[in-house]
Amino acid sequence: MFHEPGAGYVAGACRTLECAYENFYDVFSQAGFDLSRSKDRLVWICFPGKSDFNTYALQAEGMDLSWLDGYYSTLTNRVAIVQRDQGVRRPEEAVPSRGSGSEATVAAHRAPQDGVLAMAAAGQPFDVTRLTHEVAHQLSFNSGIQKRGMMYPLWISEGLATNFEFDGTGSAGLAHGNAARCNGLLGAYAAGELVPLRQFVVQTTVSPDLHVGRRTYAQAWGFFQFILVEYPESLRVYLQRVAKNYPAHRDAATMLAEFTEAFGSPDVLDESWKAFLVRQAQQASANRSILSALPDAGAARTP
Repeated sequence: MFHEPGAGYVAGACRTLECAYENFYDVFSQAGFDLSRSKDRLVWICFPGKSDFNTYALQAEGMDLSWLDGYYSTLTNRVAIVQRDQGVRRPEEAVPSRGSGSEATVAAHRAPQDGVLAMAAAGQPFDVTRLTHEVAHQLSFNSGIQKRGMMYPLWISEGLATNFEFDGTGSAGLAHGNAARCNGLLGAYAAGELVPLRQFVVQTTVSPDLHVGRRTYAQAWGFFQFILVEYPESLRVYLQRVAKNYPAHRDAATMLAEFTEAFGSPDVLDESWKAFLVRQAQQASANRSILSALPDAGAARTP
């Protein structure tokens, strides 16, 4: 991690990254994946201000990324972020806001073939969720799960990353559930807003509409978990076959054929997917019931 001398966030950030690293390999190992480990150090570059970050992005990626404050690049294999030390105040140029809250990132994502997987809209703090989201992207492309230069559907790239987000307590999504993503998924399901699987499994971009973007990321979170938990062998086969392709743009028909060869028709899979959604809703309801009962239980035990 390249950073300003004496930056106060470094120790905590590095501990979080190491924890996320081990969690990533543990989860995929338990699912039967035989992952490689990078022989080279994985690089993060922390810029103290937007101007240096913007200059770097233009030089490294050849594109204007001034509307972001962080991203993982499949081109350079680095994460670049704007990270101001909380103990240091410095003047910075004003950056137009493209939304509010950490979910602003979903409205700003570029297509995966651009090689840039965005972290967050400008001005958002260095938090554990986005930290672990980005390291999941980086680990995926350095462990053999994904291949740099290859075009992937969104449910693979963002579905994977959202499943390895830690929450504020340091709990990982797959092991402990991801309440924010799950609530978004179930809300979209209840409202009839989920994208039909035949369309979703070949989707590679996110709508600039904030509501639609949040819904898309939530669906990617749920669908990747559904596939990883219930069809791990098929997922391994699918990823291996995709990685053997020549790194180039692939159209929707090609991606649908690849998906169908590994998992069967999306129309047939839809029944199992809906059963998974029902189980998620039941578990969420049970969790709410437990939480609502806790204050009364605590009061009963109080002398």
